[in-house]
Amino acid sequence: MKTSPATRAGTDAPAPKKTRGRPGLTDQDREVALQAARVLLAEQGLNGLQARAIARKAGLSVGSIYKLFGDIDALVRFLNLETHQEFSAHHRAALAAISPDESDVETRLMVLARAYLDFVLANSARWEAVLHGSRRTDTSRPADYVQSEDNLFAIVESVIADVPGFAGPGQRARAARALWASVHGIVSLTLANSRGSDPAAEAMAQIGVILGAVIRDASAAQ
Repeated sequence: MKTSPATRAGTDAPAPKKTRGRPGLTDQDREVALQAARVLLAEQGLNGLQARAIARKAGLSVGSIYKLFGDIDALVRFLNLETHQEFSAHHRAALAAISPDESDVETRLMVLARAYLDFVLANSARWEAVLHGSRRTDTSRPADYVQSEDNLFAIVESVIADVPGFAGPGQRARAARALWASVHGIVSLTLANSRGSDPAAEAMAQIGVILGAVIRDASAAQ
């Protein structure tokens, strides 16, 4: 009776099979691909997030990109969440950096508005991807993204908590979103359409008009 090589070697274990192809993808491969995607997003916005472009920049195959992330829409959602979380941290840091004599409500709101403007100026393509990413993915926002957004509004609510007109939680929540929408609208329109030599300064001046009027009106409420 013939014996197998494994039996002749004194063991019943089968001989190992040879594997073909490249080794399995690693956490390092994923991070390299993520960093490539981050660079492309910052440089080109959503248009830069193409599987072939990411693969080329990361030194991976196109198929590896899909294995790592499932699809590009999932990657967009992940990167947009990163941006939004960084955006929130940027505002918290700006507020924490002000001195005690800058603690009045209007000044603190202007600090937050300036933080918004500075982030948009420094990360315009990434921020545009956050604003328009849902149109591309055509899905509801992930729960952690919604939580990050709620945390951001909570910063504004904490600033206006002592204003008489915003005494109730419902009033503060509504006011925080209205103020945020005003800042977003002014920044978006002014940076895109300003005819002046300093669009950022013009945006802050317009924001000051709105915030000042809202806070004075709310402060006068009984």
